[in-house]
Amino acid sequence: MLSLPLPHSIGQNSCNFVFLIKDVISLHRMGAYASSFQGDAGSLVGELTDPNQPNWITAHAEACALDIPEVERLWQRFQQLGCDSTGVLAQNQALQLTQDVFIKQSLRQVPRDENGGITFQTYCNAAKWMSIAEVEDKLRGVFKLLNRGKPVDRNIMKRILSKLYEEESEETITRLADIFVTQIDAKQQGEVDEDQFIEWVKTMPFETVNALLEFSIIPPELQDTRTSASQDKAATSRASVDELAVPVSEETLQQVASKVHNRDWVLFANKLGFTQNDLTGISKKVGKNVYQQVLEMLHTWQRRESDAATCRVLDTALRDGDFIDVANDIFF
Repeated sequence: MLSLPLPHSIGQNSCNFVFLIKDVISLHRMGAYASSFQGDAGSLVGELTDPNQPNWITAHAEACALDIPEVERLWQRFQQLGCDSTGVLAQNQALQLTQDVFIKQSLRQVPRDENGGITFQTYCNAAKWMSIAEVEDKLRGVFKLLNRGKPVDRNIMKRILSKLYEEESEETITRLADIFVTQIDAKQQGEVDEDQFIEWVKTMPFETVNALLEFSIIPPELQDTRTSASQDKAATSRASVDELAVPVSEETLQQVASKVHNRDWVLFANKLGFTQNDLTGISKKVGKNVYQQVLEMLHTWQRRESDAATCRVLDTALRDGDFIDVANDIFF
């Protein structure tokens, strides 16, 4: 893979071409996600209840098919963003959240209500899409924002990079645009199309791509609080090693699948040894039902590991895969 000196913003030393791709994806992913999920499809929860009613959280959990704890965390974040007393984030308030021109453009693509506001239901639907969409769907969304889905040539790439690296010289921008097209344009057609872009990015390490496409709608401080509380619970009520050193049961596998399938479970699968190609194969085998995808992944792991497929291994994978709460619920 090509090595070259990249702009000051990503390091003065000789860097890998992958850093350029990482910056381009990071720049556009929020807008891609915003334009890909649906808004308040079906009934509008805000017309049936309001934040002062006891069913505000449960109504959104039911309408958006999310767990109640997940909706509670999302509501805490939505309030921090500055929603009003009716549970709507006003258009001007949303745009004032950042000075970044690209994020402002992304926010403008989020589905809005008749008054231009973002409802909590839309926000929940966005969170759900971000957690369950497949890697290829996210990458296609990113590519569509580069040039409205059309192939990207050197001139288009120069415009993108000039926004990304505003302090760099025109000569540097031109050189980077040439490198971008040359590296990915396997067909040597002078431009990069959607399939070429996706196939090239998928050659990057699995965890790198997964991290690039992750967009946490819950802020780090809330995640840290949640993790700390979960760790405290685990520390005070941890089962002994012997109790978890037993083969995992079918009931446990079904419990895990039911608790993780509505969230981003790809990293969890990776911790059990599955690659993106493995998960794509499972998706083709069982269809679009995400619960069945997770259950088939777990069954495959159980068959592959045989007696080594223990509750201890599953517990560790859940914790390393950002499912500490699920591990605590099932094993402690």
